Amino acid sequence: MSQLIIGSRTAVLTIVLLAFLLSLVFAAEFDLLSVFERVSGAGKRQEIEFKELLAISGIFSFLLAAIAWLNGRAAVTDRRVRQVLEHTAYLDPMTGLSNRRPFNDRLVSALARSRREGLPCAVLLIDLDKFKQVNDTLGHGAGDRLLIAVADRIRAFATVAEDAARLGGDEFALILRGPSALEDQARATIDQLQQSIARPLAIDGRPVQPGASIGVGFFSDATSRASDLLEAADRDMYRDKAARRRKAAA
Repeated sequence: MSQLIIGSRTAVLTIVLLAFLLSLVFAAEFDLLSVFERVSGAGKRQEIEFKELLAISGIFSFLLAAIAWLNGRAAVTDRRVRQVLEHTAYLDPMTGLSNRRPFNDRLVSALARSRREGLPCAVLLIDLDKFKQVNDTLGHGAGDRLLIAVADRIRAFATVAEDAARLGGDEFALILRGPSALEDQARATIDQLQQSIARPLAIDGRPVQPGASIGVGFFSDATSRASDLLEAADRDMYRDKAARRRKAAA
């Protein structure tokens, strides 16, 4: 976006410089014509005035064309800046996933379609295990790279890229639609997603073993609103987290 603004400023400076140079040229031409008039006598005055008018007309025509071009360029620049701002407003800047606002909108839209067409719908909430430990031992830069790697693995499970989101911190979400939102299929997806996230990776030359607790909320008559599904998924996620802790301690 800064490059677009710099480009617009450069165009303005270019126009100003050209206008200044043309004014110098016109001033010099006017002086030469005045000298010519004094040398040639009054009989040439009409010819000189005509040449002066041509010079002035040419300068103003150029300036008007330059202003029109600059306005067009500024309009294009403004559109590009707006597009960049709108794009970044709906994306998590670190991972490139949707952020909470567009995700909630997509979930509301998915539920409306489920009610209208009788299609299954579910939402997964994904919370990384021991993420604070990675930040504390390897630093926040390593934690950021872990989030990016996990986001890429979650994105691979999304039917549509925008159905995957980072809600904040180390919490992610994923919308399941159609047959994939049926309970058996959703539970299978959770197992596959946990295995994918758990694949070890190296950060700054040190091995890291990620893990995630995942909960699911299903669309039904009792959970027909987006907030209902998210609350159900949150409760299920904490049950999964507790079960994983008991398993690790055993």
